Amino acid sequence: MCLARGSKVKNITHGVSRHIRSIGFPEGSGMGIFFALGVPIDIPDKSILFSFYFEANYGLPGNWNSSYYTEVEHFKRRSLDRRLAYDIITKKLEKLIYVSLSDSNGYSGKNCLLKTICEIAKYSLKGNGLLGDIVRILFAPSSSQEENLPDEIIKAEFEENCNRRYKDCEKSLLDIVSSVVYNDVG
Repeated sequence: MCLARGSKVKNITHGVSRHIRSIGFPEGSGMGIFFALGVPIDIPDKSILFSFYFEANYGLPGNWNSSYYTEVEHFKRRSLDRRLAYDIITKKLEKLIYVSLSDSNGYSGKNCLLKTICEIAKYSLKGNGLLGDIVRILFAPSSSQEENLPDEIIKAEFEENCNRRYKDCEKSLLDIVSSVVYNDVG
């Protein structure tokens, strides 16, 4: 049952104003995202964890109409490119190798990075979810736009025999964090 009653509609917008609502943050406010991946290192009588830390910090606008955060140049200056990521990973691998071996024996983080790039190109990371996708994107230079990387990094992705070519690296990053599982189907 519906009842309707006729009535006059009044124009209530005349003389009424409304301020634009926005979120303003206290001066100097910021927010951040932090992600860490830790891998235990098997050393007798030691408790050592090899970690990769990923952190992103962003300043928040103090007033609602700040154009600073909409400028493209602001984001380009702070962007992380693959070359910088590889430099960071190389340094972390060198520290890991130094810690895990009492004598570094000439192993270099760069060779281990190249071996990791080579191995990731050979093995499928499907079924490893978001982390597998991130690892694939990071360690497969051909998966993104041209970044003017050194030739040895590009060639590592297409190398046929990773162990023979990068024999100076006893264990790659993949060797440390995973193992290959073969499933016999049939």
